[in-house]
Amino acid sequence: MADSSYTLVIVDDSATNRTYLAHILEEDGYHIVQARSGEECLELAASENPILILLDVVMGGIDGFETLRQLKASGGTARASVIMLTSLDDQVSKLKAFEIGAVDYIVKSANEAEVRARVRVHVRLRIANEELMAAQAESIKQISEAQRSLLVRSADIPAARFATYYRSFHEAGGDFYDVEPVAEDVFFYIIADVAGHEVGTSYVTPAVKVLLKQFATPAYSVEETIASMNGILARTLLEDTYLTAFALRINRKAGKAVFLAAGHPPALYIPVHGEARFAVCENPFIGMLEDSQYRSESMDVEQGDRFVLFTDGLVEGGDKPVAWVESSDALLPLAEKLRGLALADLPAALVRELNAQKATDDVAVLAVEV
Repeated sequence: MADSSYTLVIVDDSATNRTYLAHILEEDGYHIVQARSGEECLELAASENPILILLDVVMGGIDGFETLRQLKASGGTARASVIMLTSLDDQVSKLKAFEIGAVDYIVKSANEAEVRARVRVHVRLRIANEELMAAQAESIKQISEAQRSLLVRSADIPAARFATYYRSFHEAGGDFYDVEPVAEDVFFYIIADVAGHEVGTSYVTPAVKVLLKQFATPAYSVEETIASMNGILARTLLEDTYLTAFALRINRKAGKAVFLAAGHPPALYIPVHGEARFAVCENPFIGMLEDSQYRSESMDVEQGDRFVLFTDGLVEGGDKPVAWVESSDALLPLAEKLRGLALADLPAALVRELNAQKATDDVAVLAVEV
């Protein structure tokens, strides 16, 4: 089987023209596939995965422009480089070809040396581009793996009694969570969403982990922990980068939970006794303004009570994406429905019930049991 890296498709309704070009290019070692029409070109391009297509403009059936348009509209052939072939040397036709997606334009009267040179240039460019994309994909994969390695697992801190679900829409997501021991039977939980979904957002994760370890201690209240993190991140994050977050500290000995939401959806609170409700305490974003002030709320809790921290991808995704404020009420009856589930099963069950596995956003869920 020929190496598709050097497969060319020559498309022309003239057998003479096809044979002429094939003879020139086969001498250089390319694998040549010939098509007599635009329709045949579309079939061969899908099956042969050519690196380059030489496409005649004037043909019976669909012409070269329409063939090019359909090639670029199909996910399987859109990346193929296309050089248009024509006996016409007018500016309008050239511009039309480039607008649709051609990489070059060869007049049929061009000599062999010009044809070879143009083909070589675009084959090299295509190969270089593929290699660059592969290198970028590998880099993103490594970043994604590094980011996931930073996400704490319930088995790492069993005393913290939590379970998680995490899915990044892109290779490296902007959502993340962390759990930090504060003291005996006291734990700090945080779930956050970095504004934007570019690869750069993933670099915020290790920064937050370091800051949380530094400030999630008995010497800092919850609001002081978040305020300290905000002061540092506001000075170091790139412009237009900030976090939303929900922070929760549970003291199981004292039966107390302290929490705040920083521009983030409130947590779902499912008490052992009583109906599910939201833990609401609105505050500014993190990392936007250095002098932002934060306040927290506290509540009495008992063994078996649960908190569900989540990012907006959980409730804004599904078949019909909606804003968080329009979908929040659906969580309360769902919490009652899932009340009897084991903690380890709760995050994934919420995702399934809300069809969030189809969300076009990152999704993170952190369920905690007192």
